[in-house]
Amino acid sequence: MPDSLSRQLLFAVLLVALTAASGRPVSAEAFAPQVIGPRMGGAILEPDGSLKRFTSVGVGDGVFKNYAHTSTDNGITWSEGAFIYEGIRAQLPLRDKEGEYHMFPMVLRDESNGGRKDIGVNYFIDVWHTRTINGGSEWEPGKRIFEGYVGSINCVMQLSNGRIILPFAEWIGGRKQGPPTGANVSTCVYSDDGGATWKKSDAALTAPRATDYNGSGYGACEPVVIELKDGRVYMLARTETGRLYESWSPDGVNWEPLRPSRFLGTDAPASFLRLPDDRILLFWNGCEKPTRLNGDGVYGGRDLLHAAISDDEGKTWRGFREIYRDPTRNETPPRKGDRGTAYPMAYQAANNKVIVMTGQGRAGGTVLFDPDWLLETEASCDFSHGLEDWSVFKPFGPAVVWWRDRVQGAELLAHPESEDKQVLHLRHPDDKGVDGAVWNFPLGTSGELTMKVMLQSGFGGVTISLMDRFFNPTDVRAAVEAPFAFPIAADGRIALRQPELPLDTWVTLGFRWDLATRTCVVSVDGEDRVWLDQAYREPMGVNYVHFRMDGDTITEKGLLIESVSASVANP
Repeated sequence: MPDSLSRQLLFAVLLVALTAASGRPVSAEAFAPQVIGPRMGGAILEPDGSLKRFTSVGVGDGVFKNYAHTSTDNGITWSEGAFIYEGIRAQLPLRDKEGEYHMFPMVLRDESNGGRKDIGVNYFIDVWHTRTINGGSEWEPGKRIFEGYVGSINCVMQLSNGRIILPFAEWIGGRKQGPPTGANVSTCVYSDDGGATWKKSDAALTAPRATDYNGSGYGACEPVVIELKDGRVYMLARTETGRLYESWSPDGVNWEPLRPSRFLGTDAPASFLRLPDDRILLFWNGCEKPTRLNGDGVYGGRDLLHAAISDDEGKTWRGFREIYRDPTRNETPPRKGDRGTAYPMAYQAANNKVIVMTGQGRAGGTVLFDPDWLLETEASCDFSHGLEDWSVFKPFGPAVVWWRDRVQGAELLAHPESEDKQVLHLRHPDDKGVDGAVWNFPLGTSGELTMKVMLQSGFGGVTISLMDRFFNPTDVRAAVEAPFAFPIAADGRIALRQPELPLDTWVTLGFRWDLATRTCVVSVDGEDRVWLDQAYREPMGVNYVHFRMDGDTITEKGLLIESVSASVANP
């Protein structure tokens, strides 16, 4: 059987498997994000439409045998590795405008002589570079292009004028991990001769770092960049401020000071990708990090990866949707090491599809999706696909060296009135605290959210919050930070001088919001009943609903959710 036909059949089989696993229709032309395998290394779209990625095998003393793998089905299957060169690791690949390949590995350099390791003083991670010459036929020996200490490097790009820029964060030796700006500054190295020589920018960009922040005190780090049509270069940097920080440069070398961007999220890096039709994609963790617990640090904020799309060079963005969820988010996390969906690397695939390789530890994965999915204005869930689209984990217990246990809280039950349906049940079942649940839909400055729910007698109360980012399902801050929060008391009361909602009866709640007028009207079975106040902060839109049970009494009675749907009128 011809190899191309074999791959086509394999692709068709995988699509059927993806449909069966998710319960959703999948096509080769357009589909929502689908996990196609574990996390892999960076991929390059070749002129013939195939993908190329690289792997390395250490042979000692920092030397690696490096191999290239190809895929003709958008990363679903890969060829066996073909040897390309021996030397420094093949890492962070770039194919330049001349068709030459570049690699930018990070290389450890330890000068501590067995003593205390001081980052940036006697303990370093340098940046090295190698490239092909003569049309990709020959690899040059590797050479160091930055000497110092860098964290993760998540981006390299070639500008339209041929300049190659590699942004990164430099750890300043001796600088403390704490206020006012943390230990790092963001900067870059660049080459104007195809990688033959390199220079370092004078930029040393910083962001504020607060006292007692629930994090490591790195400061502004792990920057990513993209060139705009007007020739400027746009940067987003990871910070510890609850959002990404941004900067602009006329040339990729000289940068404006970093300032807060509109992108809320935890301290994790982003990723850009410009599509062939010139739209820009952004990937980041739009999650609120948990607070310290009794003064102890708590790892978190990386359970979901988000994506947005812009067709006007970043002036406006649409989507803000979850494209990858940590498949282990409801389980006890590992005691050590990074985890979650952070560190996305996005690559163009064939037929206008996009591949995102992301995640750390056992949560890593490779996602394939059609970026037009981000333009959808409606979403719905009736739990016929299970809890795939929901987050229902419940952190509990003490925090020990950044670790805190978690367990699944809310669960699916058989529908009390229909054997072929399921409902989501939230309650306060045990001494691990109340249940919570979170669901994402397309961001909108106006829109309507509808849900069919039942309040069981003795359920203890619930707060339903419309959010502009992800909060852990049981995080009490969600109601405070929400653009709109709607508490329902244990007796069903929803506001002063309003009759209680009926208990043990299905009711349809509607939330009709409009940020331009700062209003959200709550309807009960089609009747407008409550007008909510908007929080003082001005959000970009609403893209989440957050349910958190109230009450201190342990009970099996709770809230049943039969279905939810959202329609965004002004994305």
